[in-house]
Amino acid sequence: MPDVTRGAGNLPSELTSFVGRRRELAETRRLLASARLVTLTGASGVGKTRLALRAAADVRRAFPDGVWFVPLAELRDPALLAYTIATTLGLTDQAGAQVAGLAEFLEDQRVLLVLDNCEHVLDACAVLVAKLLSATSSVRVLATSRQLLRADGEQVLVVPPLPVPSAGEPAVEAVTLFAERAAAVVPGFTVDSSNRDTVVRICRRLDGIPLALELAAVRLRVLSLGQLLERLDDRFRLLTGGSRSAPGRQQTLEAAIAWSFDLCTGAEQAVWEAVSVFAGGFDLEAAEAVCAAAGIDAGEVLDLVAGMVDKSILARLDGTFGRSARYGMLETLREFGDVKLVASGREEAVRGAQVDYVVRLTRRYRDENFGPHQLEWVERMRREQPNVRVALEHCMSGGPEGACRAAEITGPLWDYWFAGGYVREGYRWLRASLARDAGCDLLVHARAVQGAAFAAIQIGDEEPARAMLAELRELAEALDDDGLRAGWAQCAGAGTFYLGDLVGGRQLLEQALAGFRRTGDLAQVCNTLILLAAVLFYLDEPAGLPVAEEALALCETHQADWSKAYALWAVAIHTWRHGDHRRASALLREAIGMRLTDRTQLALNLSALAWCAGAGGEHERAAGLLGAASAIWRLSGAAVSETRPHQQFEQECEARAREALGDDAYHAAFAATSGGGVDEAIAYALAEKPAGPRPARRSRESSPGGLTRREREIAELVADGLSNKQIAARLVIAQRTAETHVENILTKLGFTSRAQIAAWLTEQRAGEDGT
Repeated sequence: MPDVTRGAGNLPSELTSFVGRRRELAETRRLLASARLVTLTGASGVGKTRLALRAAADVRRAFPDGVWFVPLAELRDPALLAYTIATTLGLTDQAGAQVAGLAEFLEDQRVLLVLDNCEHVLDACAVLVAKLLSATSSVRVLATSRQLLRADGEQVLVVPPLPVPSAGEPAVEAVTLFAERAAAVVPGFTVDSSNRDTVVRICRRLDGIPLALELAAVRLRVLSLGQLLERLDDRFRLLTGGSRSAPGRQQTLEAAIAWSFDLCTGAEQAVWEAVSVFAGGFDLEAAEAVCAAAGIDAGEVLDLVAGMVDKSILARLDGTFGRSARYGMLETLREFGDVKLVASGREEAVRGAQVDYVVRLTRRYRDENFGPHQLEWVERMRREQPNVRVALEHCMSGGPEGACRAAEITGPLWDYWFAGGYVREGYRWLRASLARDAGCDLLVHARAVQGAAFAAIQIGDEEPARAMLAELRELAEALDDDGLRAGWAQCAGAGTFYLGDLVGGRQLLEQALAGFRRTGDLAQVCNTLILLAAVLFYLDEPAGLPVAEEALALCETHQADWSKAYALWAVAIHTWRHGDHRRASALLREAIGMRLTDRTQLALNLSALAWCAGAGGEHERAAGLLGAASAIWRLSGAAVSETRPHQQFEQECEARAREALGDDAYHAAFAATSGGGVDEAIAYALAEKPAGPRPARRSRESSPGGLTRREREIAELVADGLSNKQIAARLVIAQRTAETHVENILTKLGFTSRAQIAAWLTEQRAGEDGT
């Protein structure tokens, strides 16, 4: 996840030059200054996303709490829209399950959300945005969509293709873009008197659509300009039977992509079609799996993928797992490939192969994750999350057999849903697959029941948990499976413990531990040791420390770092209870410093660190840590903090801090951290920033209107009647910089005109003079 620092956000860097769009940029900034929802709409490939990213970067300073880019192209289930936005913001699960959770997190923040590619989840986007904007005061949304959201207050900018010059006109934006992209593939390429007419004709044929221009420019690797133009002419003549009601530019884009498709070899076309099923990128292993269903031998896939990267059909993505590079394609190209896949008659086989691949991947995760690559596996599965969703959606669109395949995916991932920060989503998939998997292999079904039961216990869904535990016990006996018996005892022990029956929970967990030791399941031995250590802590049993230390030693021996964070917590709370709060604090800071994606783990460590601070007499810091822990518990989706044993220690820590500080000081310290995000909580816990009310918010309020010194200076010049050009000359800055500052001022003050700035400044001057 990106660092959740004030004013930072997660805007991706531009990898290629941004050409033109001065008018559209200025208009987008103007609309953002006056409206809370701005939608950039237009045909595929016209550059809506690039325009949105550049505009968002230009107004970034006006949003001190961040500009957040939320790509929705890979999202297929509208029910996961809130999850997707929440995950981008650093929230997960319970906090992101509803708009209310997002609104609570954002209600006092100046944030710009850039929602990209809304068209395929249009209704969900419209409803969510309307509710979010009505529940907050300073959130703004910049959306890109082929269709309008039609939400209240929506301001729309239709993004046209780039201008194309007429005969005798100087080069304009379309020619400039084509020339720059051509120079990237043919070093030294320039537009001059000898080729200008041909370039202009190509740009006209492609109607100035940026994606079409870029695809065409890439072909100059193998074609001359004349050949390029000739092939475009041929292709357009072939594609005249499309819908007469479709806009001409849309037909042109389809023609450009179809032409690019036809320039690929038959094998490359089959690869294009097959890999279009991947929503979140893919590696070579995944490509080989789905391409086999399209009749491509595994040994051919590498060269074919490499050729498609060269042709800019595929692109290598950042991030690897081990030595495996990842690839992806533009959404428009992926959609085109998907249409071709359906027409080929191979869709069911390819999607079935994708499900098979995901099943194999989840089994590997289950078998290999307790070891030196544990964190790599968690990160890999997080990157594969969109593809896991696609596979599960395909499974669930079929009958009981598909639901059985879904259970094969969800069951092995039971602990990933925690480690990756998707507890409630995982629980949702587990329950959905179990509801329809009639006739499923009993062992597969039982493991999915075990995962669902554990998740239900963790999030506090008691009635379903009881029913699933009863079913799991019956299945364990019917299958005579010691692993399932141990799994039942572990789940039942955790549930009993969370409800406050510590003695009963201990007995069940000891039974589970013995069972897992017999089966040799080291991952579950470790998990059970940690749960047992927790029960023994709450029972004030000295025997808990060696149990926790065994778990830690097991993690260190196998280099399982995600599990180690929990083991460190278990050792730390026993160490604290033995009176060594300094060593306990060091252990907890070590766990927190790992900066894992598991919010439950982080919240547990923050709470325990608060207990240590209280034991050391640092009551203000204890209150701040309790506030930070409460924020992360909201994000985690787990209900551990609401269990009776945990609540007892939280309340005792709070009571000591209140007694030492007084109610007002306690509330101030708690509130200073309870509204932050994950990175803020970690920074506070590791003393990377001081305690106190959120600094960015305070600094913004310390200056009238939240303006910076430079913005106040420019506001003075606006009030004096200077134009942007005159301001730029006066301050010796670029006119564009002056324009950006003025747009930021309008946004911060909530105004729509320069006259309002002047009137506001007059009032400020009067107040400062005491008149």
